[in-house]
Amino acid sequence: MEYRTDEQVEARARQIVPLPNGDIDQLKELIDGVRTAADLMESLIQPFDGEIDVSTMSRTVEGNR
Repeated sequence: MEYRTDEQVEARARQIVPLPNGDIDQLKELIDGVRTAADLMESLIQPFDGEIDVSTMSRTVEGNR
């Protein structure tokens, strides 16, 4: 589930830990900032259409595993 609305964020936060209202408001601001940054990063990612060979991603620059 995505937590896109303040109500969704608040409900999920209260499931995890009891928080006073002031802390919930600060949490919402933090999550809004993280969400904005993640959305921006997602918009900058170019599709590679299967061009990346993930089997070689664990190798070092020298080609060692």
